[in-house]
Amino acid sequence: MNTFLTISTILANVISLVAVYQFIKKLDKKQIVIFMAVSVGIMYILVLATYWISGFGVNKEIHEASKNLVLYLFVPVNVILFVPYIASRYMKLKESEIKNSDFTKKIEVVVILLIIVLVLEFFYFRSIQTNIANIQERTNTIENAVNGDGSRK
Repeated sequence: MNTFLTISTILANVISLVAVYQFIKKLDKKQIVIFMAVSVGIMYILVLATYWISGFGVNKEIHEASKNLVLYLFVPVNVILFVPYIASRYMKLKESEIKNSDFTKKIEVVVILLIIVLVLEFFYFRSIQTNIANIQERTNTIENAVNGDGSRK
């Protein structure tokens, strides 16, 4: 299972970077690196902040244990959902195919959609952590019942 998650995570990250690159490949190499680093960095910070907020009131150990899995899977998903569109609009702006005001309006819509997705992810992250806590609690209950005296052996 761990190997499957690792491969899935790597694949999701590669797909997200390739998807963004397809829209910005006309930029020079320095601009490509900057655009990709900034966009992935911003997405990482947004998902991390959402995950951090979702952990209020959750067991700290569970919150920390599931953090990397959630971040490494959801950052590329959010990048795939939002950054290629932003990159395509950015390229159209650079090539003077759209006006600055049109670019701004489109980005505002994307930001609103991103906020909605982050709110939904908040509840999903909370659910993940709650489910892990429930599984851990059931496992402890079963272990205690098997041991008979409530002690762990």
